[in-house]
Amino acid sequence: MTDRATTGRVGALVVRWTVLTVLTVLAFRRTLVDIWVGASHGTSIGYLVVLPLSAMALVLGVRRRGNPVLPIHDRETDVIVGVIGLLIALAVQRLLLPRYAPFYELFHYDVLALVLFVLSGSVLLFGLRATARYRSVWVLLLVVNPVFYRLVAITLGGGMFAYTVVLIVATAACLSYGFLRGRRRVLGVAVLAIVLDSAVFALVSLWFPGIRISVVLSGVVPVTAVVVGGCALILREPLWPAATGPRVDIPTARPWYSVAALAAVAVVLTLTPLPKPESENIAAGPPYQGETGLVVPPGWRQTGLQKMDWPAHYFSSESTFLRQTVRTLRPNPQWDSIGRNRTAQIDLLTVRYGAALDVTPTLLSYDLRHSRVGNPPQPVPIGRGITADMYSIVDEQRHLTWNYLTFVWRRDTTHIQRVTVMTVDNHEPDAYFLPPRPTLAGLTTGTIALLARGVSALTDADPEYKDADLLATLARRLVQVQPW
Repeated sequence: MTDRATTGRVGALVVRWTVLTVLTVLAFRRTLVDIWVGASHGTSIGYLVVLPLSAMALVLGVRRRGNPVLPIHDRETDVIVGVIGLLIALAVQRLLLPRYAPFYELFHYDVLALVLFVLSGSVLLFGLRATARYRSVWVLLLVVNPVFYRLVAITLGGGMFAYTVVLIVATAACLSYGFLRGRRRVLGVAVLAIVLDSAVFALVSLWFPGIRISVVLSGVVPVTAVVVGGCALILREPLWPAATGPRVDIPTARPWYSVAALAAVAVVLTLTPLPKPESENIAAGPPYQGETGLVVPPGWRQTGLQKMDWPAHYFSSESTFLRQTVRTLRPNPQWDSIGRNRTAQIDLLTVRYGAALDVTPTLLSYDLRHSRVGNPPQPVPIGRGITADMYSIVDEQRHLTWNYLTFVWRRDTTHIQRVTVMTVDNHEPDAYFLPPRPTLAGLTTGTIALLARGVSALTDADPEYKDADLLATLARRLVQVQPW
């Protein structure tokens, strides 16, 4: 190949990669910002920051093996496949994402749309054969997506341990494939990397119990790279063997309408609004008073205070959960027709970063396997500029209906609190309330149902708000009596 031809080929690659990168950033700038903010706030979405490094290792592995690609290109096929992929990416962003709006931070379908957009753009700009050569990279990006990544982690129990183990396994497999050749070597080194990386993770969790999950996830790739790279040196694996990595021919000309289609879809995606995370609507709250619960308003008395430790497993060691049980001092005929006192539960979930609440919405903080929730919620102003959301939950097995009202406020710079006030249509003192702990079975079945059927899987089409006045009155008095 002449120097002029080589220079022209490199120039074409640079221009096409630049066009694809610029259009991707333009179309998904809000998504990229959300990922960075979530990672900086310590949520599990931080794994996406290091995932490209695993993808690059797979690229290296593909080039090391030097599988030949026939220099045959069909422009019409490239355009058809690329445009179909763009339409699918557009459908995910415009149709699927709004369907899961309350669980936006949990599933992050916009990341799936981003991968599909880049994949389709690669087909349009570089050709189907050149793109398919790196199919293992695309499979990684599609499978280790927030939807499936979190589904697997939730199935393993959720929390830092589950999220880290999933990333350790994926990273060990990618880096071993990238730096080593031979199935036995790849498998053996991958298993060794998983064991050593898990041991490092266990020690870090023991020595630094308050460490953020995003910091742990960011450390998975460097630790795995050290293990795999060390094994590659011991086994005398060359970093870039001269006999491998053949050039993949790409068509020298691309139809102008390929770039036009890519740019048009990018503009449409740019104009597509994304759901607002719960953490963007945090009101200012009263100063944090420690793990003592909220001040009980006049007309009510506290009958129980229960502390639960499950948030330390799902969020961070600083996270806490308190359940306050309160009961009226005198019956209110508007709240009970036969003169019984009413009981309410006040659930207080306190975390350090508001983004953590987005990943685990209120609906997933309870076991709702046999329940349906009224959606969308009813907004209820409760004073101090705070607007709460009121829901109705119907349990189809226990034949009970709960009404609950929830809002989030910032108690100080390190304490953000989700307040949930709940009542039940059984007015007896021993009435059953939803336990505030996400169970493994509940999380897994609920998540699968959401994936299969959307929010309608948990939606009650005809909700009853029997205790709307009770909840609104109690919430307003709670806000008023706190030590502001």
